Amino acid sequence: MNDGKIEPAASGDLDVVRGLLLRAELPTAGLLDQFPAAYVVMRRSLELVGVAGLETYGRVGLLRSVAVVRTLHGQGFGRALVANRIDAARVESLEAVYLLTTTAADYFRALGFASTPREAVPADLAASPEFAGACPASAACLLLRL
Repeated sequence: MNDGKIEPAASGDLDVVRGLLLRAELPTAGLLDQFPAAYVVMRRSLELVGVAGLETYGRVGLLRSVAVVRTLHGQGFGRALVANRIDAARVESLEAVYLLTTTAADYFRALGFASTPREAVPADLAASPEFAGACPASAACLLLRL
C-alpha cells in the first residue's frame, strides 16, 4: 500500500500538474476546462506526486490525466488515484467512465475497463478536447460501465 494522501486539486497545483503531465507525455489541451474541480492530486509528505481527473460530459465521465512521478511507479499510487475517480463517478451517478490511452490499455483493462469503438462514445464526450484532438486517433478507447 502506498503512503500518499489523495485530496482535491487546487488552482495553485496547476503548474506542477501541467509539468507532471508533460513529463508523462500526456496531453494538456483542455486541462483548464474542468481543473481543478474535476481533479484530485496525491501528495507524499508535501510533494505532489500524482494526479487524476474525472471530467463529466452529460451522464458519462472521462478519466484523464492519470500520472504519477516515474520514481514511484509500481507502488499503487496510480491504482489509488483511478479508484478515487471511479468512486467519484459512482457518487455522481454517472453511467460509465471512458478513457483514451496510447500506452496503458492493458493496465486499465486489468482495472476492469474494456475496449470500445471511439465512434460509439456519446456526442458530448466526443466533442471534448481529449476526444476532439488532444489524443491521436490511434489511441485505444476504453469503457467502464458503472
